[in-house]
Amino acid sequence: MLKEKIADRFLSSAKSIETDRSRCLRMRYNRNSCSECTGMCRSGAITIHEDVHILADNCTECMLCVSACPSDCFDIQSFDFHSVLVRLRRIKNLVPVPVLGCNIKNDLQAHVKTPCLGFLSEEHILSLSVFLDTGLHINMTECGRCKNSFIVDVIEERVKNIKARNLNLPGNISLINDGKNLGYGDAGYDRRGFFSTVKNLTFLQAAEFFERDDTVPASQSYSDKKIPAKREFLNRILAYKKSNNSGLLENYYFTVHASEDCDNCFACVGMCPSGALKVEVTGEGRKLSFSSALCNGCSLCHNFCFRGALRIEKGFSGVNPFEYVSLHISTNDRNTGEY
Repeated sequence: MLKEKIADRFLSSAKSIETDRSRCLRMRYNRNSCSECTGMCRSGAITIHEDVHILADNCTECMLCVSACPSDCFDIQSFDFHSVLVRLRRIKNLVPVPVLGCNIKNDLQAHVKTPCLGFLSEEHILSLSVFLDTGLHINMTECGRCKNSFIVDVIEERVKNIKARNLNLPGNISLINDGKNLGYGDAGYDRRGFFSTVKNLTFLQAAEFFERDDTVPASQSYSDKKIPAKREFLNRILAYKKSNNSGLLENYYFTVHASEDCDNCFACVGMCPSGALKVEVTGEGRKLSFSSALCNGCSLCHNFCFRGALRIEKGFSGVNPFEYVSLHISTNDRNTGEY
């Protein structure tokens, strides 16, 4: 049990939420009206004016802001969802069914414990379903008695949305509210298994576990392009499944269109937080190009375009979402008036 508790510490030692104002859509463009985080926050702990601020006395650490933000403005300190997947995959054939739970109670039955389960976005749940093809039970038996009991309805709604989209997912995700249905079985770790589990944790987590330096400020640059973690999960699913992905592309990917009103100012490229838009230089001139795999659907490009030339729609029907495709005419073509 000691070995298992130490391994859990890697994944659940931190509880606080970090903010990166450069990722906030309203900080990037003050006319943007995104309210995903404030709309989710039940305690009124989030304020967005000249900065993104969390009132510590009000915050209940339900993590709904983390799962709701489309651009990763919020992050859970020292928490890596990839490591959660690694540990659950390692034990999936050793127990009747892997069990995921939160770290609110030491005696809560779960093979892997995380901060409050409110961090589970639809993209997280999709990843669990795809990469845990034997199924997963999420232990929510204590959620109804928790100060964050409201997350139950949110997570149930997210699971319901996924199931309604007929995505042909291999693994079944079950939300367990009654302990009688949990099906928990002790996986057990021998010496070799324990160190193998630790080895699969990220280097960053291991470094923070043994020696953490909180004096180094995190880089928060508006010019940095960063793919949101939820988008990375979806892209990994596409690469892993390789087929029957039409449902994912239709419901979780986006397409940007540029009209003839675009004057190739390329300001949208700088505004895009994820690098989904870029300028490609060819023999025909400079072209605005777009990659659906990098787009989080935030609509910041559409909001910022003063000519109203960009339009974003849900769904991708092209050939390859990972490739950049030209959106419209090149600069040379525009100078000559030819398409």
